[in-house]
Amino acid sequence: MADWYRRKTWTKIDEEEFFIKLNRARVSSRAQYLKVQAIELVETKRTDLLLVAETLLNRVLTEYPNDRIEISPVLNTLGHIYKLRGATETALDLYKQSLDYEKVFPNVITTSYLDFSELVVKMNKFDLYEFTRDLIEERLAEVLFPVAKYKICSVLSIIYAKDGDTEKAKHYGDLSIQYQSVSRSGLRYHRYLGLVSKSDAWLSDLVKQNLKIIK
Repeated sequence: MADWYRRKTWTKIDEEEFFIKLNRARVSSRAQYLKVQAIELVETKRTDLLLVAETLLNRVLTEYPNDRIEISPVLNTLGHIYKLRGATETALDLYKQSLDYEKVFPNVITTSYLDFSELVVKMNKFDLYEFTRDLIEERLAEVLFPVAKYKICSVLSIIYAKDGDTEKAKHYGDLSIQYQSVSRSGLRYHRYLGLVSKSDAWLSDLVKQNLKIIK
């Protein structure tokens, strides 16, 4: 049986049961339960449940603003909601808010640096290319999963191609292709975790287009 805060539905009974359990939980844990439940609903990608998830996340920001562990993940998840709705400008702003919060409280680091960077190149936000490059280039050596390395290298290849630096564009483009083909994560017990999926194909297409142009 799933945990009470990991529901994939939100009927009237679901809502009532959730808040009964939430009100009985320790105050220090409530923000986390709200966030986790919201993430579960976001994963369904259903329009009606995205609205519920947004409401739950906003409760964290308004009722538990001092829960520093949850703020950046909440902003990141709100970014996902707006991205799913096609409101990319708002999503980009929320990812940036998440990044700004992580500067103040670096104990919790989300995927906002990747989510922000992907949207920047997808939206052709050329004015943000330099900021994005500085944001992600230094993280390449730190990240563990192949999919994160793939995304970083893809975005860097696209940015350097736009800047006219063909050498670095090709370097990161080749690395992007290399990480895309990785079939094992390198983790002993989670060998297939964090690999590149088909949903990232648009990034690969952009990289390939750039590599053809600079050859």
